[in-house]
Amino acid sequence: MKRMLKGAGALVLLGLLAACGSVLSKDARYQVNHEVVYSSLKQNPDAYQGKTVILGGLILENAVSDDGSTLEILKYSLDRRDEPKDPDEAGGRFLARTDRLLDPSIYKSGRLVTLTGTLIGEEVRPLQQARYRYPVFRIGELYLWPESTPEMRYPYPGYYYPYPYWPYMPYRYRYPYWW
Repeated sequence: MKRMLKGAGALVLLGLLAACGSVLSKDARYQVNHEVVYSSLKQNPDAYQGKTVILGGLILENAVSDDGSTLEILKYSLDRRDEPKDPDEAGGRFLARTDRLLDPSIYKSGRLVTLTGTLIGEEVRPLQQARYRYPVFRIGELYLWPESTPEMRYPYPGYYYPYPYWPYMPYRYRYPYWW
């Protein structure tokens, strides 16, 4: 009986560890240099040429050409699953290039992405009235996060109210499947 409980405990632990993993493949994460800090990479891109890092953020623009696609991305901070969470004001923007065509109707403005990128240089482009220095990365692996809707985040509103207020809520919020 103890042996069976240990095996079940190991399976539960393994399942929990797998649920907290990154969305990027093991091979992609193996190529990443975790010692590189993005702020120092942005300050001195020549020193970090060829280094691979994990990046994520919000797609601002997808420029498609015969050579491939270039994504302009607003950098976000990443959580432990490498999901973009909050805009990183110090990180600013970066460009991510690939030889393949990234369909602009799928990789459109407003979508969140996580990618491994190898620094290939720097490019200066106009940004409103200023000239902005973009670090340019070659995309290794790219993960497009699904679009979330309010229904996905809060399945039914009544569930999140504390118990004492439950009887005083409007009827449509009491029944969890009111829609």
